[in-house]
Amino acid sequence: MPRKFLIVGAGLSGTLTAWELRKRAEDFIVYDSGAASASRVAAGLFNPVSFKRIVEVWNAEEHMRMMLDTYSEIESSIGAKILNKTSIMRVFPNKQYRDHWQARIEKKHDVSKWLSPIFNKAPEGVVAPFGVGYVEEAGWVNLPSMIDGVRKLLVVEERFKQRSWSISDSVPQGFDIVIDCRGVGAKVDLNKLGYKLAADHGEVLTMKSKSLDLNGNTLNRVKWLMPFEKETFKLGATYEWGVEESKPTESGKKEIIEALSSAISKEIFDKMALVNHQSGLRPTSHDRRPYVGEIQPGVFTLNGLGTRGVLVAPATVKRLVSNLF
Repeated sequence: MPRKFLIVGAGLSGTLTAWELRKRAEDFIVYDSGAASASRVAAGLFNPVSFKRIVEVWNAEEHMRMMLDTYSEIESSIGAKILNKTSIMRVFPNKQYRDHWQARIEKKHDVSKWLSPIFNKAPEGVVAPFGVGYVEEAGWVNLPSMIDGVRKLLVVEERFKQRSWSISDSVPQGFDIVIDCRGVGAKVDLNKLGYKLAADHGEVLTMKSKSLDLNGNTLNRVKWLMPFEKETFKLGATYEWGVEESKPTESGKKEIIEALSSAISKEIFDKMALVNHQSGLRPTSHDRRPYVGEIQPGVFTLNGLGTRGVLVAPATVKRLVSNLF
């Protein structure tokens, strides 16, 4: 028997859930309160490698495959460029890290398939006395463009309404299943039910530079520096817990700038101009795995995607929707 779905929240997870149901020709409506969304602030980076210990991230191959398929599909349908494949250039902080990278390759560790050989020379302006390594299967997704593109389709199809909902509302009349994708907006509701959803505050800078050329690569050294548009870069990000209301801070800006200034020559870095400073709250679970499933009769949650949301969301959404059917 046909069912009608209510998706609550139109950030990354809500947009992808709507996309999956739309592909299945299901009957659904998206409610969005218009509250600030971390998805519109995030740089949208994806990377199959955790640089801290030089290991694969959770389910890297499956998540990468589904992610590329999904965003390519959406890109074709909305007629806007959203998927950007670029390498990440990891600047080695010391000799020990460089040796660890080399050992991963020589011992054919699981992560080695994502790692390039070591290069002693970096692009002009990048300070890398211990060399660099690359992760070529990486990049970024233009989340605002994707969210807006899918939303336009939903508005035309009369599947989108600006309206609020909370778990206390249960399943509204006329619907059979609710999928709650509110991100941090669901924190209070989920915590009352025993799900430990936290808000991870992050800040991102946008800067202009006419003299810095990273050859299209995203630089990573503690923080990251990502080519975004012509002569434009995004820098980030900070991580701070216990923040109730997100807003850009001087301390956050200072932290980002200080972390990256050591990786860029002073001559170039001093000429970079700050053009934007944004912040948002990332929804994160206690074990860094998303919450997915039924939390009360007829109400499902998809939340806690955290800092790797762009990478893990497509596969997570497909699992949830497949289980619903």
